[in-house]
Amino acid sequence: MKRRDALKATAIGSLGLVSSSSCSFGSGEKKLDFKKTEMKKYTNEYFYDDGILNPEKALNAYKELMAFYHVPFDAFLEKNMFITDFGLGDFANVGMAGVFWHNSKEYTYFAHEIFLLPGQMIAEHKHVKTDDITKMETWHVRGGSIYNFGEGETTANNPKTPESQKGFITVSNVNELKLNGLQTLGRLEAPHFMLAGDQGAVVSEYANYHDGAALRFTNPNVSFTDIMGNM
Repeated sequence: MKRRDALKATAIGSLGLVSSSSCSFGSGEKKLDFKKTEMKKYTNEYFYDDGILNPEKALNAYKELMAFYHVPFDAFLEKNMFITDFGLGDFANVGMAGVFWHNSKEYTYFAHEIFLLPGQMIAEHKHVKTDDITKMETWHVRGGSIYNFGEGETTANNPKTPESQKGFITVSNVNELKLNGLQTLGRLEAPHFMLAGDQGAVVSEYANYHDGAALRFTNPNVSFTDIMGNM
């Protein structure tokens, strides 16, 4: 079985939905410590079993993040939350979890929550025009911090980006956003990405309609079919 096929089979492939079975933890499983004073930075060795992303370990890490920032993990998240490593096999450094609260093409509005583990990056991408709609978005940090990368002059002392993305990053103007920090994409169809700070991040995204077919990633190794999942 190919690695991406296995990811899909466990319902944790790139932007695929986490199955409810992955979210149910029996009494015999390891209990999570939700009284931490700082977030742990996990390694790829922790998350992957023989090259396959372990769904329970990935979900546990996000549950720790949510507990750290007092975000309830409820039935809606259990059913609708997605987790992805973008098909790149570097989940500790390049990956995310999220949930679409609402996405209306008819009324062109979108509400999205992004969850990032410490130091985790969303692969650089842009949103092109489809069906006369081009996505514009604003990010709102609700917990932790992010480094927001976009177009413009290269800023000084930029944070280090994952080695796996070397050669696939084209923007280097960085704004650090902390609690309640806000930033809007500089222009339509501009490439961008975010990188979580050392305590991870919870980020609300406000936008017009999100069309998965409009996603374009700088890294050609990101699989478009994997990215779409059930979104």
